[in-house]
Amino acid sequence: MRHAIVALLLTAVVAACAQVPGARWAGDDAVTFYLDFEDGSYAWKAAGNPYQFGSEFELVDGALAGQAWRNTSKMGYIGFDGLGNVPLEAGTVSMYLRPGERNIFADGRAHCVCALPRTIEGMVAQRQLWPTQGLALALRKTEVNTLDLIAHVGGDEWTWGSEPTVLASTDVSGLHPDEWHHLAFSWDFATRTVWLVVDGAAAEGAIPEAIERPHEYLCAIFGNTQEYRAEDQQPLDGLLDEIAILSVPWPQAEQIMAADAPLTVARPENPQWTAEATLFPDDSDLARCEQVARQHLKMLVETQRHGGWCLNIKWPSRLQWTARFRMPEPRNMIWLSKDSHTAFGAAELLFAYEALGDEQYLQAARNTADMYLVTQDPELGSWIHGYYYDHGVYVPDTANPLIQDHCQTGPLMLLCYMHRVTGEQRYLDAATRSAEFLVRAQNPNGSWSHHWDVARGVGVAASGAERGGEVNDYGTAAPLTALLSMYQYTGEERYRDAARRGADWLIAAFIDTGTLAGWAGQYDEANQPVPARHFEPPSVTQYAARWAASGLFAAYSATLDDRYLAPVRRVLEWFDANQVGDEGWWWDYDIESGRPISMYSRDIYFLDDPTQVQAYMAATGGDAPPRPSDSVNVAGLRYQLEQIEQHPQGRVMDAPTQEELAQYVADAGPRYVASYIDGGSPPLNQRVGLYTWDSQAGLGTNLVRHQCVRICDLLMRARAARGDIPADNPLFRRIDAFVGWNKILLDDDGAP
Repeated sequence: MRHAIVALLLTAVVAACAQVPGARWAGDDAVTFYLDFEDGSYAWKAAGNPYQFGSEFELVDGALAGQAWRNTSKMGYIGFDGLGNVPLEAGTVSMYLRPGERNIFADGRAHCVCALPRTIEGMVAQRQLWPTQGLALALRKTEVNTLDLIAHVGGDEWTWGSEPTVLASTDVSGLHPDEWHHLAFSWDFATRTVWLVVDGAAAEGAIPEAIERPHEYLCAIFGNTQEYRAEDQQPLDGLLDEIAILSVPWPQAEQIMAADAPLTVARPENPQWTAEATLFPDDSDLARCEQVARQHLKMLVETQRHGGWCLNIKWPSRLQWTARFRMPEPRNMIWLSKDSHTAFGAAELLFAYEALGDEQYLQAARNTADMYLVTQDPELGSWIHGYYYDHGVYVPDTANPLIQDHCQTGPLMLLCYMHRVTGEQRYLDAATRSAEFLVRAQNPNGSWSHHWDVARGVGVAASGAERGGEVNDYGTAAPLTALLSMYQYTGEERYRDAARRGADWLIAAFIDTGTLAGWAGQYDEANQPVPARHFEPPSVTQYAARWAASGLFAAYSATLDDRYLAPVRRVLEWFDANQVGDEGWWWDYDIESGRPISMYSRDIYFLDDPTQVQAYMAATGGDAPPRPSDSVNVAGLRYQLEQIEQHPQGRVMDAPTQEELAQYVADAGPRYVASYIDGGSPPLNQRVGLYTWDSQAGLGTNLVRHQCVRICDLLMRARAARGDIPADNPLFRRIDAFVGWNKILLDDDGAP
């Protein structure tokens, strides 16, 4: 009877709390995080980062005291940084949930309310600790209409491979579908107890014995799973409000929520990267250009960590991501592969130093170059795709060096650029070791593989086949292009010879059946197309034309051998004859039949068969069927071909006079404002101060923006026109859209 009375009192207390905003008690010192959605999606109170990440959600009326949150698609969620916001030894996560029109409490489907994945930062190199440290939790409504508190025991940094363990469970099928319900879950390592609370009724459980101690949380996800894959989504399909996290276990948290401690702090404002024009403050066009460029450069300097970055930085959270994942990367991770990765961000900063003369940009670029010196394999001269800076040491993410995705060629070029700017021999020495690795890693047929297997001493395709060639992600094109640049920089003939063998392989790998023309993404040793990842079939793939053409263009520039342009002309001819309406082309084509295909989980689906399209959508969990597109930018590829035919070494102009530079700047300044600031794609996001784009993790920007590079080039010319720097810089004989290291410098006699 005593327990029944207590339960009734608890229910009454929580019901009373439901009638007023949590701000009545959220001012208590034990509250580490509080979000009421009344003034947007920023946390009103946060011990850590108050700014969200996520997408596919909206704020709607009808909450406890104003607005509430809901996802607008099956991919929708909202997340926050875990460090500081989520306590370790003991904590309580509290929220209010309204089930929505479909009554998620009784619909027989899975819905994820909240997930707290733990980070591996601080124990990256000690994998034996991963199963024993960190209480990764998830609150999920199951297919049998129970609400389960789940611990993920073990697993990797994404909790993949973990063992889900139900700690507490309660039947929620009878909850009223039109009312708000209070949900909470809590933990206490001192007593090793967990609680699952629904409308004041608490069920207890125990922390799994395998988890010996707490560890920092990576993030807090609300309204869906932490998984980014479409088939793993469990959207809430309900309303959330009054989310709070407290640093005490449930019995104490319950008392705090019944007390009176109003929250009176100011709500957080929009974060911005703002900078001032210091070089040309009195010229309206140049000042505006300078401000925009410096805002991007400021973002790079302020977000650099341990000499690098991940692939992109999100706004407003300013956390970093490597790809289309849902969760941010640990704060100690740097990423050294994919387009525009760390090496390219540093190269952009180095060019900004040349253009604007600001020492902070040189120092940031040097930080990256020095990181590459430390992480370069002392025997191979290579790098792997990512490192964690843990306890003062760079811990590699894997053993085998990646070759594609500019993992080797990006740092090689950056180090050469650093040598040119600083004259320091150590950078050229490291670049030379990198070039020697590329020569060593080249396959006998001239191609390069996906990665180099250190134990076997051989190039290996993504499929595992030895000596398989890669077109995908510039697997062969980037090494051959980099080696041609190294030949030009050092005069070492072996580099040019290896590069030509790579270009010859791109010719040999070209597929022309009459019906189909192009390249596969990857091949085996006998040049037969092979699959790679579970969604990459043995096919002619649309974007391979872009990957291959970059290497063939470089080979033609170095040799003027027309053989290297013939495959590009043929593939453009095929594009012209096979466009699907106004949409473009399919991503993958079956080589034997020429029919469009897609692959998922190793199963191939023909996209001209409606039944197979439906099966593909069911397998992937997609809402819409695949469509043709112009991902390769066929018009742009054709223009590149025309330009390289006319100007094999690029357009090299006569050295401009100071007066000519001044006229150029006067003409170009207004155009740059109109094209890159007031217009363009993507347009400048004035609210953020950066060029942003949307993703599964919300708005963000990548490291390299061509607008920033072009503006720096313009400002460099303006400085020369004003007499701040010499006007005879060889870079002024070109106008390029990218950074300084890819500009071919000129000899004293004016020859390229």
